[in-house]
Amino acid sequence: MKKYIKLPNVQLLLALVALIVLYPFLERLQSGRIAVIAFDWAILALALRSAKSTGVQTNLGYALLIPTIVLQATGALTGEGGFHVVVLLFQAALHTFVITCLFRYVLSDEIMTLDELFAAGSMYAMLAFVFAYLYSIVEYFSPGSFYINASNNPDGLFSWFEMLYFSFTCLTSVGFGEITPVSDHARSLVMIQQLIGVLYLAIVISRLISMHSRRMK
Repeated sequence: MKKYIKLPNVQLLLALVALIVLYPFLERLQSGRIAVIAFDWAILALALRSAKSTGVQTNLGYALLIPTIVLQATGALTGEGGFHVVVLLFQAALHTFVITCLFRYVLSDEIMTLDELFAAGSMYAMLAFVFAYLYSIVEYFSPGSFYINASNNPDGLFSWFEMLYFSFTCLTSVGFGEITPVSDHARSLVMIQQLIGVLYLAIVISRLISMHSRRMK
C-alpha cells in the first residue's frame, strides 16, 4: 500500500475518479458546492505535484494554480458569475499544462513503470476534464450550443457535470446521442476531441506496450 502512496499519478487518478463518483451526491447537498471546490483544489494540487514529479519546471503551473484558486474562491463568496468563465479558462490551461508534462514523462522513458501506467490513465481522464471546461465556456458565451433531449434532462438544468459526461462520451467515441452539439464552435471542439482521443490511443498505448516489452526483456 505504501508504494502506491508514493506514486503521485495513482493519487491523481483516484482523485479524478472520486470526483466523478461523488459529484452527483455533493451537488445535492446544501454545502455541496463548497465541498466540490475543496475537492477541485485538491485535484489541482495533486495534478501540479504529478507534473513536478516528471522533473520539469513548474513555475507556469503555479502561475496558473494560484489565480485559479483565488478566482474560484472569490466567485464562490461573491456569487459573481463572471468569475466562473475565467476559472474555467485557468482550469483548462492548468490541466493542459499537466497533460503536456505527463505526456513528455511517458514518452521520454524506455521502460514502463507503474507510475507511468497510472500517468497514462490520468492523462486520459484529464483530457475529458479539459474539454468539459472548454464546452462549458462555449455554452456560457453562446447559450444553446448544446442540446439535451428532454427525456434525459427533465429538470431543464444544464450543469458542468453534463459537459463532463458529454466529454467522456466523445473522448471514448461512445456517443450515446442524448447530448448534441448544435453550434459550429461546439462541433469544432467535438471533432478536435475525437481526433485527440484516437491519436491518444494510437500513440500512448502503443508506446506503453513497447515500453512493457523492453521491461520484460
